Amino acid sequence: MQDYSTYTLEQGDQFPYDSEDGYGTNALPPVDWAHRAARGVIAALQDRRGIKRGFDDIDEDVRMEIVSSLAEIIRQAAAEEKQ
Repeated sequence: MQDYSTYTLEQGDQFPYDSEDGYGTNALPPVDWAHRAARGVIAALQDRRGIKRGFDDIDEDVRMEIVSSLAEIIRQAAAEEKQ
């Protein structure tokens, strides 16, 4: 599983879903580890038959909101884990 996790993080780095076109063009680096993880989660979902096309044709602002929301969930889960 480690290899797949590493692969999806790398795919999220190379093709961040929250870039202008979803293909990494003019993408900013992730703001933190959770933002990078959220991009990796999206990359993993885009690699799944049956749901990968569900992420196509979504406006840039909505893509950015999806990644931001996932990152917040990841941060919250990490904060709760520390308690």
